[in-house]
Amino acid sequence: MVRTIPRLFGEPPAPTMNDRKTHDEQALAGRSHRPRRSRTGNRGPCPPDILYHATTRDRAERARVRGVLEVGGGRPVFLSSAESQAWQVAHRLHGEPVVLYVDAARARQLRRCRFARNRQGLWQVRSVPLRHVLNLRPGFAEQASAGGIPVWEGGAGPELLLIQVQRRNRRTWEVAKGKLEPGESPAAAAIREVREEAGIPCDLVIRQELGFVRYGFTTPDQEPRLKTLHMFLMDAPERFDPARLRPIGGEGITGVDWFPVEEATRLVAHRSLRPLMRRVEALLSGRGR
Repeated sequence: MVRTIPRLFGEPPAPTMNDRKTHDEQALAGRSHRPRRSRTGNRGPCPPDILYHATTRDRAERARVRGVLEVGGGRPVFLSSAESQAWQVAHRLHGEPVVLYVDAARARQLRRCRFARNRQGLWQVRSVPLRHVLNLRPGFAEQASAGGIPVWEGGAGPELLLIQVQRRNRRTWEVAKGKLEPGESPAAAAIREVREEAGIPCDLVIRQELGFVRYGFTTPDQEPRLKTLHMFLMDAPERFDPARLRPIGGEGITGVDWFPVEEATRLVAHRSLRPLMRRVEALLSGRGR
């Protein structure tokens, strides 16, 4: 389901599961607040994929006209890793409150911005080009998705079921996931998507909700999206034979297989899912309980 925003900016969202968690719980739920080390050549810790900037509608419109998000006067742009915190700040400003979604992962990847974390736990940057402010670009919408990781507790230790997907230039091992259908809950969508994409012929049981991850992407029509991906750990009733599974066609899925937890964590290369896979590894080893 792609949820199109009727206006440029929406109202603050209702508190989500992760918004209500403590800082320590959020560090384990989907997106970790713990700084990651950069792999792009930039020095310093790596921020979450999406950062949030509290502002007003008038200031946001000025940023759109200028083509850059900046404060002026040599002051940095402050960003939060929690959307709820950004909305709280925005409501204290003089003007209609707005929160902007900054695609920090893409900005760093293209070396357009250098983010630093201050002593208050906020991220700051000199400026952000408009192309990395998702909801200031034409065609912006939010997309809600869900996915899951089936686990089989065998005598040799737990194993995780992954799908192999043909991408443009290579094949990658990934978790099964997809968009929510209208009126569908994240849990129901996750079970449906895993069954379809892995070709599992029976129901799965959700063992644990893992939280959500957020990241930005651009559609083939060059429209920006903010994806919220809800993830679940699922119990498989049996160790399905991968050779007998029949994944849904038309999705580029070329295979399904079981992997030991450590190997599955290494194989899932999507940067937004790495903290989640590390959490799954900790949970199944007993370190995350």
